[in-house]
Amino acid sequence: MSRSRLPMTPQSSPPSSSRDHVCLVCQDFAAGYHYGVPSCVGCKTFFRRTIMKKQKYICQYEGNCPVDKTIRCACRYCRFEKCLNVGMDRNALQQSRDPIGYTKRTKRPKKEMKTAIEDSSDESSGSTSLSPPPISPTLSPTLSPALSPSTPSYTPLAIPNLGNPKASRRCILQVLEDREKCANDLRLSDYLPLRSLHEALCSRSLLADPTFMAQWGQPSERHQMYDMRFVTQQDYHYWHERDWFVLTEYAKTFDVFEALDYQDKAELVRHAAITVPVLVQVWNSPDYGPDTIVFPDGTYFDKTPEPTRPAGLNRKKYQMLDLVLKPFRDLQLDATEFAAFKAVTFLNPDADITLPARKLINNERVRITKQLYAYMATKDDVDTAIERFARLVLMGTSMSKMACESKEAVWIADFFENIGFSTFARQLFFGDDVTNASGMIQL
Repeated sequence: MSRSRLPMTPQSSPPSSSRDHVCLVCQDFAAGYHYGVPSCVGCKTFFRRTIMKKQKYICQYEGNCPVDKTIRCACRYCRFEKCLNVGMDRNALQQSRDPIGYTKRTKRPKKEMKTAIEDSSDESSGSTSLSPPPISPTLSPTLSPALSPSTPSYTPLAIPNLGNPKASRRCILQVLEDREKCANDLRLSDYLPLRSLHEALCSRSLLADPTFMAQWGQPSERHQMYDMRFVTQQDYHYWHERDWFVLTEYAKTFDVFEALDYQDKAELVRHAAITVPVLVQVWNSPDYGPDTIVFPDGTYFDKTPEPTRPAGLNRKKYQMLDLVLKPFRDLQLDATEFAAFKAVTFLNPDADITLPARKLINNERVRITKQLYAYMATKDDVDTAIERFARLVLMGTSMSKMACESKEAVWIADFFENIGFSTFARQLFFGDDVTNASGMIQL
């Protein structure tokens, strides 16, 4: 694709203007004149490495992706084309001054270099931070004893495999998308442990254990949709229990969550106990119309009145269809956008958590939100991306209102004993002092 390029005048002294202080590629602050034009260190280095390594890039869209300081790394093809368009001169590079890789002065010993390569390989495959965690023998007879609860160290704003600079190539959104796939595999499996909320939150994440996922992360025969039937109260209980179980495992995949004390962990999961399962159920439902949500086993619900259910929970069902299902279908989210939006929904600083925890959670949430917008901006033109992003973010307000009303309905239903909640569910909604005679969950 031919593009007109700005004239090059590297020999003439650049005029003094405000443009001298701005990178012509990404509009960040310029570090000086590099290869003929004012540019920042990032764009200068990107241009040099592309030329020296003879890199060839491909745009996933139409070759006109936006390039600015917030999303300059999104499309390397369009970024390199813009470097050329604004006048960067590939002939200005000098082999003696612009080497790529380690120089003699910075060369590392072979043993250290080998270790770094192995570490980088492990991290890019997701095995460094996602090491197999021990699990309590009460959860599975074939797994090793559980770790004693402890608060791990935390690198601010880190998601597994992304806090380490050597693994920075792997996109945050790709990590979240991979994590979401694992969570759905676990949701469709047969595995549902008997444990308290404390046991659930203080053990290591099953999603992070490749050995466990290889053994249990297979679709259950029960979760195959051979025919469809209207949902019963027992079906609601079953899928809510599964989604709450997967929620606790999903939560523990975030480093920022593991850095919290137990009370903050419990409050954050408690705050997400309505919204995140709603997102999961809506996203994974096959499209049988704008007013129908289908579970993996073929049970479904729609706007048909259910007089045997508490009125508040019926209202939650209607809100779920109107406020979540329909907007999701209209937005036509892809898997990456959903995974990021789910993470933003879960990491909600409005939960009843301590101020230090709120700051950590909010920082992580902002980080993912920025990446989500940058990703959406690469898919569409600017106006469309802004509109889709705004509509998606504003769904959070409707979902928060739905969650508040639903929790009130849960409290009322429990008070009048309209629903037989399991011990785990009651601990999740009402606190850890709820137990039964055996101290185990009733399913």
